[in-house]
Amino acid sequence: MDNYSIVGKPIPHLDAVEKVKGNAVFTSDIKLNGMLFGKILRSSVPHAKIRNIDISQAVKLKAVRAVITSKDTPLVRYSISPTWADKLVLADQKVRYIGDEIAAVAAVDEESAEEALSLIRVDLEELPGVYDPFEAMQSEAPLLHDGIVSNISKTLRMECGSVAEGFARSDIIMEDTFKTHAQSHCSIETHCCVATCSATDEVNLWVTTQAPHPLRQRLAMTLKIDVAKIHIMTPFIGGGFGSKIDLEPAQAISVLLAKKTGKPVKIEHSRKEQFIATRMRHPTVTHLKFGVKHDGTIIAKQANVVMDNGAYNSHGPAVLAYNNVMFSTLYRVNNIKYEGRLVYTNKNWGGACRGYGDPQASFAQEVMLDMIAERINMDPIDLRLKNANIPNQVTANAVKITSCGLKECLTEARKVSGWRTKKAAGKKYRGLGIASMIYTGGGSIGSGLNYSGATMQMNPDGTLQLLMGALDIGQGSNTILTQMAAEIMAVEPETIRLTTADTDTTFPCMGTFGSRVTYCGGKAVVEAANGLKKKVLENAAEMLEANPDDLEMKNKSIFVMGTPEKAVTYAEIGASSFYKKKEPLVAHGYYNGPEVSPDFDPVTYKGYPAPALVFGTHLAEVEVDPTTGKVEVLNFVAAHDLGRAINPLLVEGQIEGGAVQGIGWSLMEDVKFENGEILNPNFHDYKMLTIKDIPKIIPLMIETIDPNGPFGAKGIGECAMVPTAPAIINAIYDAVGVRIKELPATSEKIFKGLKEKRSK
Repeated sequence: MDNYSIVGKPIPHLDAVEKVKGNAVFTSDIKLNGMLFGKILRSSVPHAKIRNIDISQAVKLKAVRAVITSKDTPLVRYSISPTWADKLVLADQKVRYIGDEIAAVAAVDEESAEEALSLIRVDLEELPGVYDPFEAMQSEAPLLHDGIVSNISKTLRMECGSVAEGFARSDIIMEDTFKTHAQSHCSIETHCCVATCSATDEVNLWVTTQAPHPLRQRLAMTLKIDVAKIHIMTPFIGGGFGSKIDLEPAQAISVLLAKKTGKPVKIEHSRKEQFIATRMRHPTVTHLKFGVKHDGTIIAKQANVVMDNGAYNSHGPAVLAYNNVMFSTLYRVNNIKYEGRLVYTNKNWGGACRGYGDPQASFAQEVMLDMIAERINMDPIDLRLKNANIPNQVTANAVKITSCGLKECLTEARKVSGWRTKKAAGKKYRGLGIASMIYTGGGSIGSGLNYSGATMQMNPDGTLQLLMGALDIGQGSNTILTQMAAEIMAVEPETIRLTTADTDTTFPCMGTFGSRVTYCGGKAVVEAANGLKKKVLENAAEMLEANPDDLEMKNKSIFVMGTPEKAVTYAEIGASSFYKKKEPLVAHGYYNGPEVSPDFDPVTYKGYPAPALVFGTHLAEVEVDPTTGKVEVLNFVAAHDLGRAINPLLVEGQIEGGAVQGIGWSLMEDVKFENGEILNPNFHDYKMLTIKDIPKIIPLMIETIDPNGPFGAKGIGECAMVPTAPAIINAIYDAVGVRIKELPATSEKIFKGLKEKRSK
């Protein structure tokens, strides 16, 4: 292991004190002179034609300053890709889900804005709705969008090798169907934005977003404003989990209202709006077919996936593609077939959510593996070890793996959990379950872009400044990136001044998602910091009349090795270069990779170009109450291959948080729909874990030191929840013999399974 001073050390969040003291400023805290409050009128029905919108009474209200409809917008459809664009900021001719935006108002206070909404009269001609993706695919189903011939938004087919030949050579063939459900992100901070717009369309937007620079681009395209006139600023973020990546209608609406009134306008979602109007995890139905040998070798695997898109695309096509990649890439299997269909329904839309299609794929595949292990009488961990990915592997779907610690994750989880001892003891109503995963450890250049830029400078007074387009949404990237810069510049992290997430002062970054900031942002920071270090050493060498290779950096000074008493300080170096040489000390870093292979198919994501891939294994120990079906997670081991842990303390936090989010999705979190209406849009009826429900979680960090990662690091953020559900479901089966194939694993489902088992 390399001997680093800062990298690898458990340094607390650099902004922790500011947050704990209540000094951190969130978007909701922003108050500007003359600020108005925006509210949005949403559809109360899931599918209807808009015949007329009458705003005449609303505009007469004394406190109202503006009312807008689709007539006040450029009517540009958007999505994360122009190819998939299908959403308007305000609905024009049709609404497609309960919550669709119809009109908006700006008033001097929230109460008046709400009153104005009640005065808007919307004449709707209700249309038949479709709420089940299988029904939506039928030829007679009502079509959600104009100009389409089917509600299938995207079909994805991929085959590697020959599954027919693979199944023919298999000793055992198993098939089954698995269902997952919608999950709300439930960030503590709801969506919020504050916009100003000058007479010349100079826009300032303070906003809760995970991707300020891409948001700037999408806002410009959607509102037909010169991108150079848009300034995005992101204060502290209270969580995201994927919910704050895409352009939100409220963000564009706030700009339109600000433009019309000439005043700042704030729009902040209520908790109910957060549930009904923002995106969610896509529900899926996955049919799997596996062919295996008696010794556990997987010869062929096949998946048929139907994914519920909701009313609009957002990230849906990419989530379906990732579902394919993660299913197809995990394990060494030569014959793979995948068919996926993304289907429009009259429900609120799916989008990016922690894991991006991988939790759904892992649930199906990892439960199926346990079913296979039981069938061939093989230990579930041994089955996974038999087929585990290995370093420097090129998979059947042409994905290149660099570092890989999957086998180490499996063996360490087995060791730490006491798997063999507890399995042998076989305590009644207690069970152990295992599940593994694969995910990107640094985003992907599959879209053609995976960029992050950084600037690092030494000011004339010797202070160091780091400017990054990437932003911290609570995961600790500000601390991680600062640690990397501090390691290179031989200073304490807290002494570096950090500026992030301001589109006027930082180089572009794609954003905080895809577990990419540590890797991609880190690569840019390392390049910038090394560039600055080189310039600083060259200046110091001139001042000391020495060779740069003979110099040492320590305590904000530089000296010839062995003679620390003859040193020049950073302040002296900074001043000399700036004032005497007239050369500001500044360096830039950029990353946008990896190179796209000729084997890459942008439709199926075959040859998926990930900079690095991360692996992990979760192992759950549960106890099931046979009289109620209630599940208690007693212990949880989460082993993750993360390259190098830049900050072990923050890594543990990500693993623990991901596991908790996964446990919630496994056992209780469920967005419940009835005819397109969400029945539980609040924290009272939408059940989540409380502090009393969280088990003992043991994070295991498997350091494989990726050859391309910054300091050998890979990402950890999203993958930390991916294999949680199947580990718990497999543990439930081990405890009571009830196999749950449809999430969440509620007490009712388990009790029903126990009852059916007793009646046989």
